[in-house]
Amino acid sequence: MLTYTIDKGKEFGYWNDDVSKYLYHDSLIEIKYFLKKNNININCSIGDFGGGNGILKNYFQNLTTIDSDVNKNPDILDNILTHKNYYDLVILRYVLHYLNDYEVIKLFKNINAKNILIIQFINKDLRSKYLNSKNELKYFRNEQHLMQLIPIKNKKIYSKEYLVTKEYYINRIGIGKYIKHKEILNAYYI
Repeated sequence: MLTYTIDKGKEFGYWNDDVSKYLYHDSLIEIKYFLKKNNININCSIGDFGGGNGILKNYFQNLTTIDSDVNKNPDILDNILTHKNYYDLVILRYVLHYLNDYEVIKLFKNINAKNILIIQFINKDLRSKYLNSKNELKYFRNEQHLMQLIPIKNKKIYSKEYLVTKEYYINRIGIGKYIKHKEILNAYYI
């Protein structure tokens, strides 16, 4: 699993552009509403795999962050690929694009949980996504590719398309030339 300097620290995800507000805050409110509406128990022990700076603690109780980045001050400093603690629910929010296909498969084999909630953006326009994310080796996927990697018994519970703007990339990566492109945020419950 790769770690990027750009993704380190407690400030990650607290940018003020509209895309960041949606991805790191508004979408969580919408997804949490859907979970409650469908009687999915979220008042349980939750492991936030790869969520070290604790943004999800603003939305879920009984949540433990597990991350390998000490700068994010996670509750448990550990590699999510080998972490063994049991949780009623594991949340994987924007984690899978840091993992190659083999690591994604290994992660799902090793997760020790009753249920899993995956919150992940997917891209139809992979070319623009990669051009905007230069100097980062990440594994962006379209939905078909993602579905090949996650457990078969999953239910898509949320889907919303949004426009990724230049302002988002400036906050995320820094000054540069960026291409606006559409992206889709999906949530899957297993």
